[in-house]
Amino acid sequence: MKKLFLAAFAVFAFASINAQQFGALAGFSNVSADVSGADSDSESGFHIGAFAEFELSDTFDLQPEVTYTSAGDFAALNVNAIVKYSFSEDFNIQLGPQIGFVMGDVADFLDELDDTTKLNLQLAAGVGYDIDENFSVQARYGFQLNDHFTGDGDGEIKFNTLTVGVGYKFGG
Repeated sequence: MKKLFLAAFAVFAFASINAQQFGALAGFSNVSADVSGADSDSESGFHIGAFAEFELSDTFDLQPEVTYTSAGDFAALNVNAIVKYSFSEDFNIQLGPQIGFVMGDVADFLDELDDTTKLNLQLAAGVGYDIDENFSVQARYGFQLNDHFTGDGDGEIKFNTLTVGVGYKFGG
């Protein structure tokens, strides 16, 4: 019965979505590493990805994304679920989870340590501006919620990300 209720809810929830668009995004990324017992370090690089945008109401949109971020030795594949609140015709505030999987040299480093995870859970907050129907710009900061060090003790390994980029909606 619960499954039937959830399925019905999902059908009605998604049936009320008014519009959908698809697009690509790319831009600058800065990843800062916070490792206990070491100086903080940051590396600059890029991010690239694809998104869909679903209009939930006149002021709210849901923007699921798949992105790849690379900055120095850090690389991650992310799945994001960003909710956008438009407080004017062109400006929006963005908030949502970013779930990533660390790859590259940092992943190799984590593999060498005991009791670590490559899972990167972040809460992203940012702002966006729609230049026209197709082009937009955005800036977002991702605060890491989990710790890559999962063992006992006081160790901590976290990565926070700043992204500034442009987006293009196809067929806007």
